[in-house]
Amino acid sequence: MSQLKTKDRGKHFGFLVRKAITESNRYDIASVAKGTDMSYQSFYQRLQGVTPFSADEIRRLIAFFPDPSLVSYLLKGTAFVAAERIEAEPEKREDHIFQAAHRIVFEASDVLETIDQALKDRRIDHREAVTIMSAIDDAERSLISLREFVAGMKK
Repeated sequence: MSQLKTKDRGKHFGFLVRKAITESNRYDIASVAKGTDMSYQSFYQRLQGVTPFSADEIRRLIAFFPDPSLVSYLLKGTAFVAAERIEAEPEKREDHIFQAAHRIVFEASDVLETIDQALKDRRIDHREAVTIMSAIDDAERSLISLREFVAGMKK
């Protein structure tokens, strides 16, 4: 992906947020605006790219609307990868590890299924590559989240 122009001033991020909310079954623009302590009008201006999100607004947005694509966008091109924090009470840790490990298997099988579908015509086009990369990002995030949870158990 080419570097975004500096004139963008958050328009692409606003578009990404709007798309993620629209695709969500649990959230709508009004509820996310309220959940981030913003008026609907102010929030909508940010989605339209009229006004850029501030750092504090982005933090509140991610805390209220934890969509991994938003964090991944912010970390793209850096040495960092987003991972979910898995918090569990000591007596439920084994269940969480078991569930997280299964999630990784499912995410990896999604990658394989996406590649299999894409290769039916013996080539991978641009749209299919984007879908494959998204599936890989999901699997990577699940694996890193499990690693961080297990590493935290040692402490």
